[in-house]
Order: sequence, then structure tokens, then C-alpha cells
Amino acid sequence: MPFSGPLSFGQISLWRDIQKLPRDRWHEVNISTVWELPEGTGTAAVKDALEALTHHHPSLRTTYDLSDPGNPVQLVHEPDSLSDLNVSEEAADDLRETARRMASQPFDLTSEFGWRGRVVTRSGTATHLVFTHHHLAADNWSQGILREEFPKALADPGSFLDRVDSYSLITMAEEQRGNPFKARRTATERHWEKVLTASAEIPQRPRPTSAERPFRVLQGAVRSTAAQTAAQQLADRLSVPKSSVLLAAYTRAVAQVCGLPSVPVRLQSSNRGTARWGSYVTSMNQWAAGCLDAVAGTGFGELAQAVNKAAFLAYRMGMYDPDSISLIKQRFPSASIDPEPVWAFNYMVRPAAGTVDPDESDVPVVTWDEQASAIGPKFHTRFIEDGSAALTIWLRGRETSKELVSELLLGIHEVLVSEARGLRHGER
Repeated sequence: MPFSGPLSFGQISLWRDIQKLPRDRWHEVNISTVWELPEGTGTAAVKDALEALTHHHPSLRTTYDLSDPGNPVQLVHEPDSLSDLNVSEEAADDLRETARRMASQPFDLTSEFGWRGRVVTRSGTATHLVFTHHHLAADNWSQGILREEFPKALADPGSFLDRVDSYSLITMAEEQRGNPFKARRTATERHWEKVLTASAEIPQRPRPTSAERPFRVLQGAVRSTAAQTAAQQLADRLSVPKSSVLLAAYTRAVAQVCGLPSVPVRLQSSNRGTARWGSYVTSMNQWAAGCLDAVAGTGFGELAQAVNKAAFLAYRMGMYDPDSISLIKQRFPSASIDPEPVWAFNYMVRPAAGTVDPDESDVPVVTWDEQASAIGPKFHTRFIEDGSAALTIWLRGRETSKELVSELLLGIHEVLVSEARGLRHGER
């Protein structure tokens, strides 16, 4: 008999984003990753390792009762119910295509666990595991945990079998809704009220128009060694985290391109500030709310310091009951980030995984890629470090043009490079 209980704040936030999606868009929150297998690894060993991880992490053996969409329930199954895990084998040469195809296959979360694995073989030898999961089962942080634990589970699956039920997502969900969490919930609601008030006062100015037909979803990126070098130099000279330097550059570029005196933003919070929750595999991401002043004439150093302070406060308030915040939003119909956030920021550090070094040219070039998901903010920008010498600035836009996405990406790049140059020349 499975254990049942409410969803955590992170889980319910993700569910609210997807609950009204038509069936042909159920796959949009799937995430695929590719893991290299040690030489000599067989499919049976991979299945044993994944079974061990599924024993250890409740979200990997959870289904959902969605009969009442307003109050979904998670059903955590006993470890002894893992009789037929979704692990298969496939001969394939194009790992990226295999991962894309697997991510395009939706999960029925009411009847199956939110993950599947496929062992890829070449010339009869297993070389890689393509691991695909629904975002409700595991966010990107969780994916990093699983990637780190998988080799250990391959080597010694028994070490994870001994740690069954080491934590409970249902207990976390109940704690978040309980009296000990009340003061935190109240503080977060007040923070949102302040941000929405500030956002509602921003003059509504038209964004740049284009003769191009708006695209439903666009994904562009600039990959640059110059931007990476500039961001690090600015962080060192201004004594602020690199994430705040990147957020300041984003704020300035948006303000310049779109003529905004302040920029209402959503910052993606991992909500793993405590050691107790840091190792949980689940969906914990929530959008932390901020409104960043970008008045023309402010020096970049001053802007970065202000952004750093505002971002710290926003992240502190990043864990909240999305249904309570939704009620607060209804009082601010003119707020420019209601009902959906427009400008979103995320800084990601990923381990190097066969990344190709970029060209040494300092001339930024926008590249375009397929994008399956239209869920979330209108403009979602990620700054991605992968251990190489380059920074990737990734921007996904909805109902927009290539012209505007390019202008924003190149604007961010120019802010970073020009501000670092100014520091070197003593101009700021």
C-alpha cells in the first residue's frame, strides 16, 4: 500500500505550471541526460543500479492521484513494488537524437514512475545510459545528485538499498504547511506584495517591434570566452558573486533594449539552502520574485551591488505556497509580471561533458536551436558554465521575434565586455 500525502511547495509550483496543458504538450517538462558507462557494464548492472537509486529516492517510485487537480496527492510506493522498472536497450549512434526522442515521449504520472532509462549499445557494447525524467520527479539539481550517485550505485548497489526511506517528501510537504513554517510563509507573502506593488508602478512601454512574424517559441544562444573572462574580472574587481554580475548585465541590457526604468524579474531558486534538503531528489525549484532598479546613469558597480542585495533577499524568500501567492497576485492586475513572469534569470554551473572549445574570436554569434517547451516566463535567460573557457548565454522567448532575442543576447554580451574593459581602463 503506497504512502499518500500532499505535494511540497516545489512540487505544487511545477504542477500549477503544467496542469492545464493539453495532452500533446505533456512531454514539455521532460529532461534527458546522457551518462557514459564504465567499460564492461551490462544492461543488468544498469538496471540494478537504477533500482538501488529508486529504493533510496522516493520521488523515483512515486505516482500521483490527479483526480482533483486543485489538490493533487503523491503516492509513494514501497520499494518491494519495483518489479518492472522502465529500463531498456537500444543500438544507436546519435546520442543526442536518442535523448531528444525519449524526452518527447510523455509520462502518465497516474500509472507510471516519472523516469525511464535506455542503455545505448554500439557494436554490441553498452556505452551510455540515456536517463529521461519528468520535472516533477527530479529538477536539474536532482539530476546532478543522480549523476553523482549512479557510478556508486553501479559499483555497490547494496550501499543504497541499506538507506531506504532516509527522507520523506510527504513529511517535507506537511512541514511546509505546518505552524513551525508559518512565520516564513508570512514573510514571503509580504515580500511578494512589495515586489508586485513596485512592478505595478512601472510605466508600460512598448517593446521593440519587428516586421518579422512572431515565433511561438525561440531559443537562441551566444557562447563566448570574452563574456566568461569579463564576468570573472567584474566579479573579482567589484567583490560580488559572478551570478550577481550576470544578473546586473541582464538587467541593464533589458532596460536598454526595452526602455524600462526597473525590471521585474524571476530568479530561479533551488530552495536547497539547508543541508537537510540539499540531497533531496524532487522538484524544488521556484521562481523568487524581485524588481531591480535600472535607472540610466547608474554605474555598473553600483548596479551590481544593488542587484546582489536584492537577489539575496529574493532567494531567501524563494520557498512559498504558490496558491497563496496566486491569491495575492489577484490584487495587482496591472503588475507587469502578473499573471506570468516576463523576465527570468538562472545561473547554472554544469560539469564539463565533452564540451567543444569555442572559437577564440571575440565577435559574438547568435545560434539557434529547437525548443520544445513553451512553459514558463516569456523571456527565460540562462547563464551556463560548463567548465570550459566559455560562458553560454541562453535565451528562450515566447511569441517574439529573432530580432528581439538577438538584440537581448548581444546586448547582454556587450554590457559584460564593455564594463570589464572600462574597469581595466579605470573608467568606472
